[in-house]
Amino acid sequence: MQNVLFVLYFDFRANSAVHVHHFANCLVAQGLNCVVAVPHSKETISVLGKHLYKTIEFDEIHQIKDVFPDGRGPDIVHAWTPREVVRLYCKRLQELYDFKLFIHLEDNEEHILEKFLQTSYKDLCNNCPDSIPPHLSHPLKYHQFLKAADGVTVIIDRLKEFVPDYTPTLLLYPGADIDWFFPRARNPELALELGIPLNSAVLCYTGNVHPANAHEVRSLYLATAMLNREGYPTMLVRTGQGSVNILGEDDRWAQRYSIELGFVDRDRLPDILALADVLVQPGRSDAFNDYRFPSKLPEFLAMGKPVILPAANLGLLMENKKDALVLPVADALSIVESVKLLLDNKELYDKLSSGSVNFAKKYLSWSTSSENLKAFYETVFRSEKTKTGTVRTQAS
Repeated sequence: MQNVLFVLYFDFRANSAVHVHHFANCLVAQGLNCVVAVPHSKETISVLGKHLYKTIEFDEIHQIKDVFPDGRGPDIVHAWTPREVVRLYCKRLQELYDFKLFIHLEDNEEHILEKFLQTSYKDLCNNCPDSIPPHLSHPLKYHQFLKAADGVTVIIDRLKEFVPDYTPTLLLYPGADIDWFFPRARNPELALELGIPLNSAVLCYTGNVHPANAHEVRSLYLATAMLNREGYPTMLVRTGQGSVNILGEDDRWAQRYSIELGFVDRDRLPDILALADVLVQPGRSDAFNDYRFPSKLPEFLAMGKPVILPAANLGLLMENKKDALVLPVADALSIVESVKLLLDNKELYDKLSSGSVNFAKKYLSWSTSSENLKAFYETVFRSEKTKTGTVRTQAS
């Protein structure tokens, strides 16, 4: 077991690419050969900084042997989500190479399908469209894809519900990139450039908007407007993209208190997050949030700012008023009250600033997770499933 090929559903500007980037770098440091395949635009690797692995595009599938330093194909293919664009590429790979297949789950794919296609999952299964958008998982074929996997990694424990029985599974947390994201003073020149008033508190949200989270992101705008109305001058600084209109036809009520930066290069994010007084992950426990690990949370925590989040996914592992403010529901009203509490209580503010960093250091380590991933590969690589579904370890 030497050659690992990661397969991404989008180019290196995707949030998931950050995870693959760090895992691949760490595995190379542990002695493996890693290549990351993207559908297109492999030059976007430049947004992620130094990389120890090779990159390749899907249409270069016949050159994979030339990319690995030993001139062989992959021993392991790690499909980063079972989305159609990834599944179809892995199907082509199986026609050319012999390898162990691993699949990574990071979302409730069935819920995402429902939200994007505005159709119940049951109806999609019973009346499956002729084609599914490549950025989504096929309602039927993604199950078959998972059944064919030699191993599955999940970003949060609840995703194990979608893993076929007897398939080896690893809980694989992302890490916090402490080389980029660490406590730092606000850059006054950046605040001036963005037009942030001197007397304003700042909330930051770094993430895209899509049908599954549109309502939650809207709650941040509502909370910001309400804070201003209640005498707490506040600005919302947002990065990320999205085609969903979450503010309504007349959005002046929200734009008055928000700064929209759109897509920004990753190396700009730390200084943007440093502008914040409080970092908020809105949401609640539901079919979307219970099965995800918001990619921004490790970065929020590593910045040493108080974090507000719901009692879902990572929030279930955190102690309220020690690691973060963990709310039953992080909606507009509760966000307003929580921000006011933090701004008015310096002792709690400082406690949560330290608590966030300590939690990130303890639980969100790329090196630790990568060591676990390599050990998982090795265990599965030495094993094979029997027809009864048990695991039999082969002699080395």
